[in-house]
Amino acid sequence: MPAPSCVPIAQLSMTLGRVRCPQPAAVERMKRSLQQHGQLTPVVTVLRAGKIEILDGFKRHSAAKALDWPELAHRAIELDETAQWVAMLQLNFAAHSITVLEEALVLRELLRQGLTQVEIGLLLARHKAWVSRRIGLVERLHPELLEQIKQGLLHPGVARRLLGLPAGNQLELAAVAMGTQLGPEQTERLVSLWQRARDPELRRYLLGHPHQALAQAYPKPRPTSCDPRLCAPSQRLARLLGLMEDVTPRMLQLLRPPPPAQDLEILRSRLKVTEVLALELASALGSCASDDAAGAKGASAETS
Repeated sequence: MPAPSCVPIAQLSMTLGRVRCPQPAAVERMKRSLQQHGQLTPVVTVLRAGKIEILDGFKRHSAAKALDWPELAHRAIELDETAQWVAMLQLNFAAHSITVLEEALVLRELLRQGLTQVEIGLLLARHKAWVSRRIGLVERLHPELLEQIKQGLLHPGVARRLLGLPAGNQLELAAVAMGTQLGPEQTERLVSLWQRARDPELRRYLLGHPHQALAQAYPKPRPTSCDPRLCAPSQRLARLLGLMEDVTPRMLQLLRPPPPAQDLEILRSRLKVTEVLALELASALGSCASDDAAGAKGASAETS
């Protein structure tokens, strides 16, 4: 790998920064770091059409420019246009310094290079479903919501829960989610309730009172009060039975209809294990019920 050298900031191009989302708070932190410690890591660059393009180090560039630094240390590497996008992701994966939307924007650039989602997944050692979910953010999400994610106003996880809605409804439910501070899971549940509702009045209620609607549709688990006559293991069993009574209806709701095929492919092994455990549990419950019925029948015969 070539040794780093210095280059005037004015000669560095930010064209590849079109896939990165400006984060003012992160740039401010970088400014403080540069002032206190200097530049600890060179920016990574590639040469394109006679320009020195930044591949990694956009925050360092913005912070140094704000501080009126004349130059930055950089390390130039030779990559073709496909490899540069792969490298951008790999350089940021380990440091967790790239957002989901930024990943999606980079993946779109790889699609424009003519790669398929399967080929992209193989290049990045990621499952095709991982690629598909992120591509969906930029292909199926309303452009206004993309901008809101870039500005940090909309959580990417919330945005993903809106992808199955028409564009206009995405805006409507996104405004509700942001205005009432719904998280990704709450947004997913609200979208599910809204899609199943056919009455316009009910839909208006869901959008106008999302927290109340979610509390009614998904009540919190009831505290399980154990009968003091039960032994300690049976008290634990009673608590778990109460938990199952709350969780099972919600699982059934998520399984009917089944999740998308791409998600089922990822969940297949866990679904199979759960199916086996559920069959064993059903057998054990049936055995306990049979024993209870036999005991009740015997007690009735003794008293007759």
